[in-house]
Amino acid sequence: MALTAFGKAVRKARVDIGQTLLSMAAELDTTASFLSAMETGRKKISAQWVGKIGKFFEEKGHPIADLGQLAAVSNEAVPVDGLPLQQQMLVAGFAKSSFTAEELKQIAQLLEKINKRKKE
Repeated sequence: MALTAFGKAVRKARVDIGQTLLSMAAELDTTASFLSAMETGRKKISAQWVGKIGKFFEEKGHPIADLGQLAAVSNEAVPVDGLPLQQQMLVAGFAKSSFTAEELKQIAQLLEKINKRKKE
């Protein structure tokens, strides 16, 4: 089975730090088959597992950018629970829009710019 976006990022990070699926599973107190199922999309990736996997790579000095977003894409679901109604409406409206590739690129650049300013 093909890797999801989440799976590709996790596998690359694992290889980069010299970890096998089995060694990573042992450190996370789970099975290699469970981790593999998340990488290939056979299992949904919970927020708890995003946190555990994210922490695992951070502790190894190799954080994975946008891990939560990659999990949402791989799960084919973007959680809106806990978001204000305005943000929920924006997510729903965005999901049903028909933007061109160029328009999506511009929106992504705008969001990146806004997020960068917030961190300053």
